[in-house]
Amino acid sequence: MADRGAIHHVMSSYLFILCPPYSGSTLLWKLISTSAQVSSLPTEGQMLPELQDVMREKPWDKQHTLPWTHIKQVWDKHWNAEKPLWLEKSPPNIIRTNEIQQHFTPAQFIIMVRNPYAQAEGLMRRNHWPAKRAANFALMCLRTQLENSKLLKNALVLTYESLVSDPAGTCAHLAQFIPALSDINHKASFEVHSIDGTLTRPITDLNMKKIESLPPHTRDTFTQAFKEDAALLNDWNYDLMV
Repeated sequence: MADRGAIHHVMSSYLFILCPPYSGSTLLWKLISTSAQVSSLPTEGQMLPELQDVMREKPWDKQHTLPWTHIKQVWDKHWNAEKPLWLEKSPPNIIRTNEIQQHFTPAQFIIMVRNPYAQAEGLMRRNHWPAKRAANFALMCLRTQLENSKLLKNALVLTYESLVSDPAGTCAHLAQFIPALSDINHKASFEVHSIDGTLTRPITDLNMKKIESLPPHTRDTFTQAFKEDAALLNDWNYDLMV
């Protein structure tokens, strides 16, 4: 039998989901993993036991250097070399695309963002962050993803909203981008942690429920922060709530 490296170079391509935290990355990851052509890591690459110490030390510090050669060696051991697509989706990857492109070839990217009000709600609820910090982080994510959308060549850009409003259409876009994904099952149900807790259900739009759960003063704090970069929200077709 040929060794893993030989199989990889002939047959396999890396596929990175670039998606901020609390923006639908797990849903998209599980959706793409319904394809028989995809090998997914057992969890986010940053959460593998062999890598937590190095990848979770300063995950959102762009100046923090990661040992990518070692990371790649670990990830390669977990992917199935007989599958043509190797999938990974750690959210901090959005700030590390230069390094990823240098170490993973060939690589393709799926860039996804979510309404910043809905993302910031998740940051507050799950991380116990104050509203201003959550809003600023959401802006950073939108800004970084806009840069990624302009700089990455082999990339498809999606939004959480397009995914949940038209799963079949989104899957068609994915299959057009990567024909091997033509067997994705958009009608499947997925176990995903959300504002409702951990439930198994079909693809469901939770934006309105998340936004409506925000107290008026919190929503106002978000809006004041987002006003500072209203053009960025406009670039993604998101509206200020005034």
